Amino acid sequence: MKTIGVLGVLFAVCGLVPRRALADEARVSVGELDDRFARPPAWTEPPREPVPSYEAPRYVVAPPPEVYRSPVRLEVGPVAVTTGQNLGLGLGVGAAFGTGTVGVRLGAVWARGDAQAGEATPSPLGSSLGQYTGELTVDLHKRGPLHPVFGLGFGMLHIDGPGGSGNAGIGTARFGLEYALGLEDADVRLGGGVTGVLPGPADRELADVKAYALVGAGISVGF
Repeated sequence: MKTIGVLGVLFAVCGLVPRRALADEARVSVGELDDRFARPPAWTEPPREPVPSYEAPRYVVAPPPEVYRSPVRLEVGPVAVTTGQNLGLGLGVGAAFGTGTVGVRLGAVWARGDAQAGEATPSPLGSSLGQYTGELTVDLHKRGPLHPVFGLGFGMLHIDGPGGSGNAGIGTARFGLEYALGLEDADVRLGGGVTGVLPGPADRELADVKAYALVGAGISVGF
């Protein structure tokens, strides 16, 4: 009985002693932390305010459209020839080549001499003449409707008269003025000009032929 009492006292003492507290290790999950806290917003570039421009607007004036220029133009019109006495009337034709400042012109004239009927002194140009020339031309204002044209050339003169027929070489200088009508698909011009002619080497029948002039007008058409 004494032994049972001792054991009972020991058990009672053990019950009064506090037990050692054991704590589990703390564990933190990254995923759980992300779910509990809001994600930061993605970085974006702040909008830029427009910079006002104080430069005045520039206005470019377009040049007027260039008038159509044909590379080949055919000419025809009346002419008059004179040595200073009277006028001999006739017909002149020509062909002009080129669209730029410099061009070429071929021409021909058929006219009567400038002698007046009943005069005792015949004209050195005889009763009729034919003139055939080639010129190098310069258009002094190629872009506008008005074209001052200067030409230098040479050619041949043939004269028929009471004293016989003959030929002569000639040099020419021409100044003309042409006005383009400004059509879209055709180069049509009205114009006129004066040509000075100086004879060169000639047959004996044309020994009396001196300088003379041609005055002409006409129309030229190119496509």
